[in-house]
Amino acid sequence: MGLGTLNFFRLIIPGILIFVLIILFLQDDFNGLSQLSSSFFSNFRLMDTLYTVIFVLLGVLYYLFDARERLWRPYRERVRNNIKDKLISPFLGQLNKEQIAYLKQDRRLINIFYHFIDSDSSLTEKAKSVRFNGLIWTSTIDLTIISVLGALGFLIKFILEITQYNLVMAESLAALALISFVLIQLSTKRHLSLSNDQLEMICQNHRVELDGMINEELQTQ
Repeated sequence: MGLGTLNFFRLIIPGILIFVLIILFLQDDFNGLSQLSSSFFSNFRLMDTLYTVIFVLLGVLYYLFDARERLWRPYRERVRNNIKDKLISPFLGQLNKEQIAYLKQDRRLINIFYHFIDSDSSLTEKAKSVRFNGLIWTSTIDLTIISVLGALGFLIKFILEITQYNLVMAESLAALALISFVLIQLSTKRHLSLSNDQLEMICQNHRVELDGMINEELQTQ
């Protein structure tokens, strides 16, 4: 999966989820939802221009509110910190605490990591699996956020209008949020495993070059 395709899906997937939530929220009972679903899906084509525009616009709004970033940040930092630790681990005996702290600042080690990903064809191939898992990773985060918002919306709607439909939707979306939150943990663990495979190859096959690049960074200290 290319980076452009990944970014497109990261934009359109939350747009689709928000669109579905709006459809659910506008219904008053299961009969109306069933009739609308039958009519909608009989004529629905994912890549129809109108739907694509709607999904993209909703995805852009979601992106601008920065909701994904707020939940994703601690998980992404966990993966990045693991990358930093693994890249300098072969040289810990040669580095002092100040040098280690300097290397871990900003994106110094992350840039070194992606240098090897882009320059080694076998690592580039492995990156496709990492990106696919990354899409699952962010999609579960999007699903968690949108499900929580939907559950809260239906809870408020239930308080204002006590119906079985509102209650079931609030409970279902809350359960979906919980399930997707568990999936975030699993996809994070999978991402760590995939990146560790790449890091092992870098440390074994490019150790001399890695040493040289680390020393170059230290010279700018």
